[in-house]
Amino acid sequence: MMAPRTYPRWQRRHEAILRLIVEKPHLKRCQIASATGYSRWQVSRIMKAPDFRARYRELRAVIDRQLAASYLEHLCPIKKM
Repeated sequence: MMAPRTYPRWQRRHEAILRLIVEKPHLKRCQIASATGYSRWQVSRIMKAPDFRARYRELRAVIDRQLAASYLEHLCPIKKM
């Protein structure tokens, strides 16, 4: 029986995948692979890696906070005195 393969550790090259996912969430994995030079299989493994998922969650939280703040600012602007 073969030992399970380990996930790839975070590398700066993975930022290209992360950036594409955030900027263009509609892209399919094969399109991300084509744009980054990875194979579809590599993109899938990278996206499932714990290090990648942690960075994605951190970035998503920052973006969500910024969007919420922007929305609330436009929803009910606070008058400055």
